[in-house]
Amino acid sequence: MVNLIVLTGFRATGKTAVGRHLAQLCGYEFADTDALLVERMGCSVTEAVAQHGWPYFREQERRLLAELALQRNMVLATGGGAILHQQEWQRLRQQGIVIWLRTDAATTLTRLRHDAHTAEQRPHLLTDDLDAETAALLQEREPLYRAGSDVVIDTENCTPEILATAIHNKIKTTDDEIWIR
Repeated sequence: MVNLIVLTGFRATGKTAVGRHLAQLCGYEFADTDALLVERMGCSVTEAVAQHGWPYFREQERRLLAELALQRNMVLATGGGAILHQQEWQRLRQQGIVIWLRTDAATTLTRLRHDAHTAEQRPHLLTDDLDAETAALLQEREPLYRAGSDVVIDTENCTPEILATAIHNKIKTTDDEIWIR
């Protein structure tokens, strides 16, 4: 089985929930980059961005990804913008398998609107208009997710447990083979 399993995707695609279940199934450690960054920075992502700006946050994220690329026996849930760090991302891909958890924009928006912690966990990047921001970011990032992943999994209409089990079963049967998307 692969040593490092990286979950990527836009906000609210289930990376953390799926990652926790997947780590249990694999007997691996679980890490969420946003949670690790909050711990390191000593404040929420929203507070860090308000105090220091997005470049500060992105630099902290880049450094963390470089460290995590060296981990073994880990399931890693990355923040939605982690894919922007292309050099570090390539290191992650060399060390393990990257799985893009994907939903359509409508599902993403529904999930974001129903998440009580969205404002604290997911500060606005471009505009206060959630619909416009989501559309713009998806247009920017989806090509990066596609190019930077070994497999794409649609998370709509599936529970995190079902998704984690499907990923686990596929990983343990394919060894180090590259999956065909």
